[in-house]
Amino acid sequence: MSDPLEKELKELQGELTEFSGQLLEITRELLKERVTEFPIFIAHQADVFLGEVIVDMKEYEVPFSLSVSTVEEFVETGLIQKEKLAGFREAFGNPENNTCVFWIHGDNARYILFPFAGRNTDTES
Repeated sequence: MSDPLEKELKELQGELTEFSGQLLEITRELLKERVTEFPIFIAHQADVFLGEVIVDMKEYEVPFSLSVSTVEEFVETGLIQKEKLAGFREAFGNPENNTCVFWIHGDNARYILFPFAGRNTDTES
């Protein structure tokens, strides 16, 4: 039983690992500035109408561009329903230990939670 997107998911995991330091730094800054309690990163190959691009796939020669958004923008646009927000927050956990990626691949989109593995999340950078 093989997911047809398994290869692309492994590429995404590799890219997230490569950029995890930058993602953690952005997360910490958004939390410190109280922009959001839950940053959401968006992995995409086509242009998206959400967030701000932080890694352009052409510039960095990687399989996916990465943008950063907020849970508030996702609620505002209806990508997260208000009545499901508490469950989302619970699943997300501590944003200094975990990150949420909204992966857009073709006609498919899914939320993926990744830990900031191997990162020292207990101290400020």
